[in-house]
Amino acid sequence: MPKVVSEKLLTIAELLGILKRIQEKRDLTSIEMYTLDYAKKFSKITAEDAKKAVKELTDLGVPEHTAIQIVNIMPRTEGEIRIILAPLMKAFTPATIRKMLDIINKYRSQEQ
Repeated sequence: MPKVVSEKLLTIAELLGILKRIQEKRDLTSIEMYTLDYAKKFSKITAEDAKKAVKELTDLGVPEHTAIQIVNIMPRTEGEIRIILAPLMKAFTPATIRKMLDIINKYRSQEQ
């Protein structure tokens, strides 16, 4: 069994890029192949854009793990963003939520 050296939160888009690079070097295991297939189906933007979007969302005060989920889901309305933010013990102003949606919409126009 492989030893875990470190952990890092990733968007689906970043995971897709990692698995594609690994696939170029060697055959993927069956679990890796299923994961690659999932990432291909559900990745909505490029890994680079996903990183930028997460950074912009965290700059607005969104915790990283929540920002990653927002980027993975790519919500279309402020209400959907509010649902994702609901478990947090922090309140966001309507203006901040609109900014979050603007960030997502900026990268949505570049969807794959």
